[in-house]
Amino acid sequence: MLRILLYFAVLLGVAGCNPMANLDEAEKQVSRFEGIYSAGDVDRAWSMVGDAWKEVSTKQEFDDLYQVLTVRLGKINGSERVNFNVNSTNGVTTTVVVMDTNFEKGDGTQTYTFHGHGEDLELVGWTVNSPRLQLTADDVADETDDEVSPVKVDASSS
Repeated sequence: MLRILLYFAVLLGVAGCNPMANLDEAEKQVSRFEGIYSAGDVDRAWSMVGDAWKEVSTKQEFDDLYQVLTVRLGKINGSERVNFNVNSTNGVTTTVVVMDTNFEKGDGTQTYTFHGHGEDLELVGWTVNSPRLQLTADDVADETDDEVSPVKVDASSS
């Protein structure tokens, strides 16, 4: 009898940690988040992030990030999953989904990080990388309220 109970416990454990189920749910959440982002609904996007994220970031910081991304990149025209990873360590399952994304103003890569299982996945990280997000000389000038002079190289003094 104990052996049968142990067998079912193992089956339930394996079913609860199904990497493909986590990936499927993560992709659904990514799709919802991208739609909300493109609609410009920062409050609804904030409601999708998990408690772990909210413990280390304020709503104002999220709003600021959101504004930078929408100004520099615009809405999402489309995205495609190019990588993923599902890993369980010390009882925490982490699902990472990497998307190549075409924004209105340029291309980028989004990385979504979730903790949990299945429908209980919690969005704990969202990273967006794009050349359109790089700091420019004009940005530096705006921050310092000074004109940034071009760097001059004098090769004749060598």
